[in-house]
Amino acid sequence: MKYQRTILLLALCTAISACDIPDTSMEDGAITLKDNIVTLHVSGTPDAAINANGDLEIADKVITINPAQRGLLMLYYQNVHDVSQTGKEMGKVGAGMGVKALANKVQGKSKTDQDQDASAGADQLSKLSQKMCQDSANIKTVQDQLSAQLAEFKPYGNLMTQKSVTSCQNDNKN
Repeated sequence: MKYQRTILLLALCTAISACDIPDTSMEDGAITLKDNIVTLHVSGTPDAAINANGDLEIADKVITINPAQRGLLMLYYQNVHDVSQTGKEMGKVGAGMGVKALANKVQGKSKTDQDQDASAGADQLSKLSQKMCQDSANIKTVQDQLSAQLAEFKPYGNLMTQKSVTSCQNDNKN
């Protein structure tokens, strides 16, 4: 395994884990999770906020929703939360890989042992990355349902695109 790529990956994962505001930037805006509120940002549109209970506010105005819409909003929130948690876990794994690589180097472990440890960490990261792609696909599915059922949600209905979901899935195949 090339150590330069591993070190770059570790640095990226460490940087991700250091962030306390998970932010999924999209082509047309962003989805953020902070203080247990999912905020949807779309240029030229007021921010929308969703909490774990499925409450929706747009421009600080509570939107009236029915039970089915609330359920979808709760699923949307949960999927964004899952992406955030997976990102944090990836950061921890990456940081752990960095510590392990340094310890292996200091202890003078063989290149074969170092490669095995790096490979094990890379496998963990790959599984987490696949989970993140699935959670992103889930966001897209719920987003589409919300756009169809809730007129106020339509301006936010293109934040997670099929292109970004497919790109994520294709990146995991390589």
